[in-house]
Amino acid sequence: MTSTTTLRMKRSPRRAAGTPRSVGAAAALVTTKVLERNPNMVALVVAGRTVAILSHDEVRSLRLGPKTRWSAQLKARVTGLVQHGRAREAALRMMARRAHTRDELQRGLRKLKYPVACVAGALDALERDGWIDDAQCAAARVAQWERTTTARKPRSAAWMVAKLTAAGIDAEVAEQCVTRGMSSATERRSAEEALANALKGGKSLRAALAALSRRGFAPELLEELAVRHEEHDGG
Repeated sequence: MTSTTTLRMKRSPRRAAGTPRSVGAAAALVTTKVLERNPNMVALVVAGRTVAILSHDEVRSLRLGPKTRWSAQLKARVTGLVQHGRAREAALRMMARRAHTRDELQRGLRKLKYPVACVAGALDALERDGWIDDAQCAAARVAQWERTTTARKPRSAAWMVAKLTAAGIDAEVAEQCVTRGMSSATERRSAEEALANALKGGKSLRAALAALSRRGFAPELLEELAVRHEEHDGG
């Protein structure tokens, strides 16, 4: 896993995000200046004004020469780099709060109005660097669900698989992660405790079983619990 690249751009308060600063001299030469406060970043300077701040790799990708002039084409390329970097930083901020799948990150970035191509490029780079790993994310969620399953929050294997696939995890990967992380004994205990808790709370057996069915517990398990309950009451 490689370290992230911070990318920032100077802009006026009213300027749209991801748009490099315009300059009066359209044909002015483009020069670069390493930032004293952060030697990892480079300022692009046109006509004495900083139009954007990029990483060294990003500046190299522009292939600037000693006589490169600021143009609409160059501005468009710089805009793309700025947007890509901002999308990457936004994705990393989301992942700092909790693990996200690629699909969740994509939806989050699109809500922030980042262009489709920019989002795809940023997520591809994060995936290559090891920041995005759907299988690892799925396993972590299953472990967290297994730890926090209670009588009031019963979780079946089917419920977990459904939640993971809804988050964009491949169905086969989701099933494998749930199978490894959720034992049948844990699922049974969860159903038993949830049923007992519901009955103590005044629910009928039928209503309690219906609630568990909606949580994805298998009909066979629920039928077994119903028979055991009836036998216990009859005894």
